[in-house]
Amino acid sequence: MNFLFDLYGTLADIHTDEKKNELWEGLAAALNENDAQALRSEYLAFCDELSKKRSHRFVEFDLLNVFEKMLAFRGISKDKAPELARKFRVLSRERLRLFPCVKEMLAELKQSGAGVYLVSNAQSCFTRDELDELEISGMFDGIVISSDAGVKKPHREIFDIAAQRFGIELKDCVYVGNDLHDDVLGANAYGMRTVYIETEQSGKYPGLDATPTYIVRDHSDMKRILLSFI
Repeated sequence: MNFLFDLYGTLADIHTDEKKNELWEGLAAALNENDAQALRSEYLAFCDELSKKRSHRFVEFDLLNVFEKMLAFRGISKDKAPELARKFRVLSRERLRLFPCVKEMLAELKQSGAGVYLVSNAQSCFTRDELDELEISGMFDGIVISSDAGVKKPHREIFDIAAQRFGIELKDCVYVGNDLHDDVLGANAYGMRTVYIETEQSGKYPGLDATPTYIVRDHSDMKRILLSFI
């Protein structure tokens, strides 16, 4: 049995604010700039530039390229981009923690011999560090992050990439997520069983035809349901 998980809003509770002054003032100080709001406008313009180059709306660009552009604009080596990205994330982040039971659930699934994988719409320049910070990076048998894959859920390509990389049959997998559009819609299309949990980060999609196989009320219930598949 193989389990594919979403991360943010499913396993990890996160809240960020990319508009707050402290973020842009901190980045401005790091780049020796005086105008924090002008720096924010520059960042958004680079994001918009990369977004317009996408061939379809599920193409995912790598945000690290934006930080590289910001550095290049100032004649600074792009090698500093990961450091700038980390600073951006730490300053913008207001909360990051695992939901209750998550570590125990992942550990018990692995101990049972199940495959435990992560397939997440996220930015690798943020997420790799946060997986380490949450102390769960080593609990997955494989990880696919949309910014690395170049495409995001619910597009079929990211699931194909996961299947090929992990050497698994998706129709034999259970997908676990908190978003009816990105997680349930995409996984249902592959015939995967889906487990859905509604959290603060869950999107609202009136009229969306995406019915999960199971709806769980909390992470204790999630743990119980997933272990029942073993």
